[in-house]
Amino acid sequence: MMFEHVIYSCAIAIFVGMVYHRVTGRDYSWIIILCAFAPDIDVAANTVLKNFGFTLLFEGHKIYHGAFHNIAIMVIFGIAFAFLVHPFGIKFFDALFFSMIGFAAHLFEDALAYKSAYMFLWPFSSKIMGIGLLPEILSEENYSYDFFRIANGEVLVIGLLLLLVAIIIRTYLDGPSWIRYYMPDILYEKFFRKYVVSSGMHER
Repeated sequence: MMFEHVIYSCAIAIFVGMVYHRVTGRDYSWIIILCAFAPDIDVAANTVLKNFGFTLLFEGHKIYHGAFHNIAIMVIFGIAFAFLVHPFGIKFFDALFFSMIGFAAHLFEDALAYKSAYMFLWPFSSKIMGIGLLPEILSEENYSYDFFRIANGEVLVIGLLLLLVAIIIRTYLDGPSWIRYYMPDILYEKFFRKYVVSSGMHER
């Protein structure tokens, strides 16, 4: 579901970034997209830790895919990420907020897709939860990659529509200059700023 996570996290990042920028004047919502894959670190966790001579157990079992898909790991990851990027000039709360939103976006997307997903509320509950908007997708085991073997067509279409709506709304409210928050300044200045200026819309 990697490709779908990119699309959905981009849509969420655009919406959240727009609101956050209006409140604080800052927008680091690219962190949401970057951290949207963080829960899947559990796929490689056992292998990496084993190389260092460690074995980490989750509820008495070795780490498995889905073990990090919960709010406890989300908080731990958010704090660690905020400390990691703070020396680069990003405020601690900004990094904490956006990284946790990115992590939560992944969990939310999995919950939407799977009727029986993961223990999202651990350690408060060990119940396996999910919403499952598409009735034929019960769990990760029967998730169908029917779009060129890289994504589920139905899930992808919904995500693309959300992304399109996010782009239209933010461009209408903020003008096209918001794109600069998702790329290096040198790239924006070279390829996009001229278009923003020529469009007659002020940079915000």
